[in-house]
Order: sequence, then C-alpha cells, then structure tokens
Amino acid sequence: MPMMKAGTEFASAPNASRSLNRREALKLAGATIAAGAGMIGSAVASAEPLRPQTHRSKKVIIAGGGIAGLCCGYELMKRGHEVVVLEAGGRTGGHVRTIRDPLADGFYFDAGAEHFTRPGYDLYWGYVNEFNLPWLYYPRRENYLRYIDGKLRTEDELHDRRVLSGMGFNSRECDYLGKEPWWNFSMLYLAPYVEKFKDEYKPFEAGINHLDDTTLTEVFKKDGASPAALSHIGGDDSALHSIWHAALLQLRGVPLAPPKVHRLKGGNSGMTDAFAQRLGARVRLGCPVTMIEHGATGVTVHYRESGQEKKIDGDYLVSCMSLVMLRQVPVKPAWPKARNFVIQNFKYYTASRPVFQSRSRFWEKDGVSPNVDVGDPALGHYWKTGEDVQTSRGLLVSTAQGLTTPDEALAAFHKYYPGKSQDIEQVYVHDWAKDPWAMACEGLTYPVGDLKKFWPLIIEPHGRIHFAGAYADNLNWGMEAATRSANRVARAIDAA
Repeated sequence: MPMMKAGTEFASAPNASRSLNRREALKLAGATIAAGAGMIGSAVASAEPLRPQTHRSKKVIIAGGGIAGLCCGYELMKRGHEVVVLEAGGRTGGHVRTIRDPLADGFYFDAGAEHFTRPGYDLYWGYVNEFNLPWLYYPRRENYLRYIDGKLRTEDELHDRRVLSGMGFNSRECDYLGKEPWWNFSMLYLAPYVEKFKDEYKPFEAGINHLDDTTLTEVFKKDGASPAALSHIGGDDSALHSIWHAALLQLRGVPLAPPKVHRLKGGNSGMTDAFAQRLGARVRLGCPVTMIEHGATGVTVHYRESGQEKKIDGDYLVSCMSLVMLRQVPVKPAWPKARNFVIQNFKYYTASRPVFQSRSRFWEKDGVSPNVDVGDPALGHYWKTGEDVQTSRGLLVSTAQGLTTPDEALAAFHKYYPGKSQDIEQVYVHDWAKDPWAMACEGLTYPVGDLKKFWPLIIEPHGRIHFAGAYADNLNWGMEAATRSANRVARAIDAA
C-alpha cells in the first residue's frame, strides 16, 4: 500500500521542557502543559516465537513507550507485523517506574503504578505468567487506618454504630456500615443503579442516560443520603460515569477498593522491561513526535532524534501518549471537531510519590499500623513496603499532590503519625508533575453532561490512527486498562 507523502517538518511544541509552577501542576486536569511523546531501544533481539500470520504484514508506528505502547508493539510483533516504537524520554515504561537510588540496603519502590489485583487485572496476570515474573502479596491495605473529619479511625470503629451515629450518619447508613467495610460505603446507594448495566462497553443501554446530566451528590441526596454521607461519597461530576465505573467492577467481580493487592518482586518495571526486551531495537528512545500526517492509505510521523528532524511512513499509527502530550502535536489534516474536543478536554490528575526511609521499622515498636489514609494534600496516604528486602531499616511510601516537597511531606507525616518512635533518616520525592513526558497520571471522572461526548469516541480509531493507554478503555485502572486497550488495537490492526 503506498504511503502518503510527507509535508513540511515541524519542531516540537516550544514549551515542551519548561518547568511548572504549583498552580499549573494542580490544574493539569484539562490544561495544556508539555509537548511531544515517543521512544529508543534495547539491543536485545526478540526470542518470542511469532504467531502464524493470517493477514498481510503491516508497518505500525507506535508513539509512546509506556506499558500500552510496549504491549501493543509486542502483540503486533507476535502477529508478524513490522513495528517501530518512538519514545520521547530516555527510558521505557511511562508511569510504570521502579526506583532504587538513592535508597539504602537494596530498597526500591514503584513511583507510579504500584499494585495489581486478582480479579481485575486478568490480562496483566496473563503476561505475568507468560514472562514468568515473580510476584508478591502486597499487605499495604491490611489494618487500614483512616483520618476522617480530623480523627483517626480504625476499621473496628468504622463498624461501631455509636461511632458512626456520632459522625452524622443516618440509621440506614449505620446499619450498612455495621456490616460492610468503609471502602464499600457508596454501594449502599449505587447498587440499584449498578444492576442495570449488562454490557461493559455500552453504558447508554442501562436506561439511565439522564444521570449524565446530574451529579452523584444530587442522586444520592434524592435517595436519602445524609449530609455526612454526601461529604464522603458524593461527587460533582457525571453521576452516570461514576455509576458505570462501579458497574464495571461488579461485572468483573472486583471490589470497589480491593483489599488484597499484589506487586512484582523487584518492582513493577519488570513487566515493561520484559516487553521492551522482547521488542529489542524496534524501540527507539529520545524520539519525541513533532508532527502527524495521515490519509486514506497511511501515516507519516515526524520526530526528532539526536537534534535532527526525521520522519517515518507507516500503514498505521497507534498513539499511546497521554492526551496532554497528543494535544501538543500538530496534526494534518486537523482533528474533526468531536475528536478535538476529546483530545483537548480529557482531564488527568498529577501526583508525587514521597518515600520515607527509616533506621528501623518504628511503627512495630509503637504497635500502630503503617497503612494510613491521611487525606492531606502533602500526604494523601502512606503504607509500608520492602518486606522482601533483608534489612532492619524501614520504608514507607506515600502519594501526595504534584509539586509536594520533601519538607512538606515530612511535616505532614510528623503531624499525622499516631506513634512516638519516628526515626526517619531520608525523604525522597518522585514528582510526576516535573516529568516533561509523563506528568499526566490516570484520568478523572467526566464532568456533568460529558460522558456522551467522550464515549465511545475516546476508544475508536480515527482513520489510520488508533489510540491506546489507560485513558482509552472503559475503566482506567492503570496497567490493566493499558494492556486491554493495547490488545484491542493490536487485534483491530491485525484484522484490517
């Protein structure tokens, strides 16, 4: 099939590498921030046997070397197609990133995607088994403590009717929480709506489309929720989107907040490293995409490598960069109005990962749980890790808003830690808001009235351009959503 001719070459957006101030980072949802996306490669040739080829071999360009791009490239490679993965940064993995320096004694932590569930990550588990990756149970949600309305609550307290009544919950809510875990609270009001969904990918067939035009708070209030309940489980975005999210989990047999999670031994980068190793030189690092041209017979992708402008022709392009990145890339012909709305208005959050290394596991001496939901912008929640490392030191990992400093995170920890024996010796923060290529984390719930504007267009191809990533699936649960969307695209291109 003939490729379309390349047009004028463009440089990447001029603001690609500038730093963000705090206000910009916290407005990342829906904001136009950085530029380009793409990838380079390890020199290891693939040892994987190719699947029998049933269709003509196609040349596929993949923009973005996170887990979605690597997985899609791997699946296309196995089907006998020619693949090139362009990654803008100097490493593969995107938001799957395991960090070891500057920690002591062999400690490591996952700066981005940090756990997976069973069920819920079914495709991901398939790759864990295929690549023979060792995994561990991750006790980060055991004996969970929560700061609620300024008070630290245990799991037992959140089952106690006297405590719950004192918190302002009505009789029905107290009865429910007396039997159900706190994380399942919203199902008290979600359940009647969740049952209406039968097809994971067809939310508008549930017969409650009018709920896209109202908020979850308004729905729950109508159904009798107390002001206390609304403050914890309400929401100001599309009620239909939130309800659909819960329905997807129920259809897959997954709790709203799975209490048992897992991680890869040695770090979750083991998965993206396994994909990259098998793709080998098909992956090119340091290659940000600077322009996309597309037509009826193919695509031309312009990119920059070692300071030089280059271009490559292909039958298809799979965009696996975040939409924050994609909206910075010139496209010819321009996106249609509806597609452009999706690209320009999809909202992400950004975050940082504070890590506390201590001389001992001091929480054991204090007899308190190290797994705590704080709810402070500088310390959203923290939990213990490093159980597989032979050392007397301790390691706590946490999540905070973007641009949180080590001093801010440490001050918040001192404020909220319920014990007395802290001996923290080092605080490190990995700040995604400062990453020029991977600052956007997972997507947010759509605003009122917008589900019908985003779905299903957000997962549909535009001519020869396909889309994959955590955002490009019905449930944006990180690594599983990325692999699901990658497989969907690989199947579609293979069958074309």
